[in-house]
Amino acid sequence: MVKVIRVVGAVIEHQGRILACRRHPDKAEGGKWEFPGGKVEPGETPQQALSREISEELDIHDAKVRDLVTRATTQSGDKRIDLACYQVDVTTLPSSSTDHDSMKWCTREQLSTLNWARADLPTVEKLTTRAATHESYSDRSKDAQR
Repeated sequence: MVKVIRVVGAVIEHQGRILACRRHPDKAEGGKWEFPGGKVEPGETPQQALSREISEELDIHDAKVRDLVTRATTQSGDKRIDLACYQVDVTTLPSSSTDHDSMKWCTREQLSTLNWARADLPTVEKLTTRAATHESYSDRSKDAQR
């Protein structure tokens, strides 16, 4: 039986740029870029897990998990990664990460130039496609509230 691992990722946008984090070389898919986040623990909702992971990894304690951006399943060896990425609003910007050796703020166009972990590629594709239409998630959220 294939083991399914539920994972969450944060799409954090600030001044038109999105946070990308590079995995430590000693981790699985080391050196590849991803959205910050991690595994959903038993008893947690995806939103609770993402708030916890952002607090642990980025030392940000005021994260507001918003809309689901993408959810996709990727096969990785004998495991299946079920990754849900959410738009996350923060008032404090991260200065470092416990799980990454580098962080970079990228325009939507720049996202496609990075070497991404496989599980994050559907989110990158959606974000870069959205760049072509010049529609941001914050604009869409505001429209939905009207």
